[in-house]
Amino acid sequence: MRFRAALVAAVAIVCIGVGAAAADPTTWSGTVRVIDGDTISVRQQRIRIAAIDACELGQTGFRNGKVWQCGIEGRAFLRRMIDGKHVSCRIIDRDQYRRLVGHCFYKEADVGLAMVRAGLAESMLRYLPSSHPINLVEYGEAENSARDRRLGLWSAEIESPHLYRRAKKPPAH
Repeated sequence: MRFRAALVAAVAIVCIGVGAAAADPTTWSGTVRVIDGDTISVRQQRIRIAAIDACELGQTGFRNGKVWQCGIEGRAFLRRMIDGKHVSCRIIDRDQYRRLVGHCFYKEADVGLAMVRAGLAESMLRYLPSSHPINLVEYGEAENSARDRRLGLWSAEIESPHLYRRAKKPPAH
């Protein structure tokens, strides 16, 4: 009887320890489902990728005289990079919609930085909390390089994603 009680207690301690580690609010990791160019879902939790702003899904611009679906292209790029793969996000904040905001990595690659380098997201550094771990210089250099090489957003006539959202927002009553 004593052995059984000790075994139950040991199992309970292990389960509590595993539960605490799994519930760690500072890191979310798991298989990703891409929502759009800057939002993912990990274990049913939506996470906004920190330090970037990608086109909205319905947003378009003009490139080479044709309509360019920048939101669809941004999501497609992110899907090719991480959809269905194991990603780890260090949660650094919550946004105005109460979504988690995370600095996300696939293997060793910074997902947000990859989007900026491809020209499919602008760097958005002004909303980062003061304690963030993101290398601002690296993000700035990546955006400047994409702009200089006329990649993605920088190859089109397009409204900045934050201005596009502001114009689409219904007036407050």
